[in-house]
Parts: sequence; structure tokens; C-alpha cells
Amino acid sequence: MSALSGHYAGNDIFEDNPELKLITRIMRLYTTFSYIFARSSYLQKFDAALDEAEEPDTNQCWPQFGGTVLSSVFLQQSEKWEPLTLLHMSRAIVLVHDYINALLEILCPEEEVCAQLWQGFLVDRLVQQYRQAISHARFLLGVERNQPATFNHYFNDILQKKRSDRFTSAMEKLAVNCTKNDGTSSKYVPVNQLRNGAENKDNEEQVCEDVLDTFTSYYKVARKRFVDVVYQQAIWHYLLADPEGPLKVFDTDMVIRLTDEQLEEIAGEDEESKQQRATLSREVESLKAALKVLRS
Repeated sequence: MSALSGHYAGNDIFEDNPELKLITRIMRLYTTFSYIFARSSYLQKFDAALDEAEEPDTNQCWPQFGGTVLSSVFLQQSEKWEPLTLLHMSRAIVLVHDYINALLEILCPEEEVCAQLWQGFLVDRLVQQYRQAISHARFLLGVERNQPATFNHYFNDILQKKRSDRFTSAMEKLAVNCTKNDGTSSKYVPVNQLRNGAENKDNEEQVCEDVLDTFTSYYKVARKRFVDVVYQQAIWHYLLADPEGPLKVFDTDMVIRLTDEQLEEIAGEDEESKQQRATLSREVESLKAALKVLRS
């Protein structure tokens, strides 16, 4: 399907009806969602949400460390995930709905027939498919927010970098200038200062730093994973590619399955038109009979 592959060249229908460029509109929406989610999905600002953001006060944010602290803090910090995701899903559904409506109007220019088909047979099925997509998005939210876990090596890479950056930043404060024999100067950290810098932290401060580094590293991995899986499953599968999804509601198989009564309901005449047509038919037959008598 060109609307999903993005192969619009040579098909005037896409130039005349830009709303049919469905995958282009979906990808723009996804890019916007990813951008907003990276910057606004957290409850309290911290450096994993915005790489350049200020680091929060660890003593205020993380008062304890235990087996459930990561889960409880992540659940709290991800409170905005649900409204942002459901808004994103609603916008994606609007794009799909507009696409189907526009395509139907092009393929079925007869206004009354189009309205009968849309209201009588398509809307209810589409709403059911949209609800399934929303339901799956809620499922993904529940899994991601309530069961924090990862085997992604990217998590450890981020965590090690954060610890390294924190240590480097602390050592830079202890560094002293040293002039070499050639007149150049460099900064060095004396061994005794290096030991002091590592030993002067109390337990609470060390624990808070460990929790913060672990949490922010995990949050970044989880956020990126979630944004991708929402697109891959809730949008791409349930709204676009599913053989039973919205884009397959109106297809050849659907038309073949229609009964005579359903076809009559969609394309048949209303009762008044039927009566008028029957009256005219009788009049024609009467005129034919009269003409036959006159010619005999």
C-alpha cells in the first residue's frame, strides 16, 4: 500500500489529497512524540530526562535505598507517561480515521451511499479497532511503569559514564596547577587529595549518588524503549499493519461478505423512490399497452 510505504511518486491521488500520505503524517507525529516525551515525560527534572538538565538535590529526592526504591521512584517519575501516550494515540487515531474517511469519499463519490456505508457498517468496527490500540498502549504503560527491568548493555554504559563524570568533576575541584620544566603547565590531583576526595563522603551522600545514577541511567533506557514499542506495537501493528485492523475494515473481503439485505441497505433506494419507480413502471406498461391497441 503506497500510503504506508511512502511511495507517492507517479500517483496523482496523493498530490490532490495530501491527507492520504498516511505514513508521512504518522512519522511526523512519532517524531514530535519522541521529542516531547524526552523533555516532558518526567515528574521532576533530572539529567536523564534532559541530558543538559540540572541535577536535583539528591538528599531531598532519594531519602532511602532498598529493594523497592527503584520501582517506587520510577512509578512516581513516570506519572506523565500515561497522559502523554494516550494523547499521542488519540492523534494517531485521528490521522488514520481522516485517511479512511477521505479515501472512502474518493472511492465512493455517491454521497448517500458513502454515508450509509460509513455510518451503517464502518464506524462501529473502526471504533472497536481504535479501542484495541488504546488498550494495548495502556498494557504497555502498565508493563513499563510497574516492572522496571532491562538486559540492555546501554544501561550499564550510561551508568558507568555517569559515575566517571561524577568522579572526574569531583577531582577537578581538587586539581592543582603544576608547571613543567619546559614551561608548560598541567593540572594534577595530589595522591593525598585523591584519597580524601574518595573518603570524605558520608554513607547517605554515597547512597543517594548511587541511587540517582542508577535511576537516571535506567530511566533513559526505559524511555527510549517505550517510545519505540508504542510506535511498533500500538500504532504500527494495531492501527496500520494488522490484517484485522482499521485499514482492512473496508476491503474486498468485507464487500464480498455483505448480504443482499446489507447491500440493499447501503446502495438501495429509499421507500419513496421505490414507490415512485413502481408507479412510473406501471405507467410505462400502460402506455405500451395503449400504443399496442392503437397500432392494431
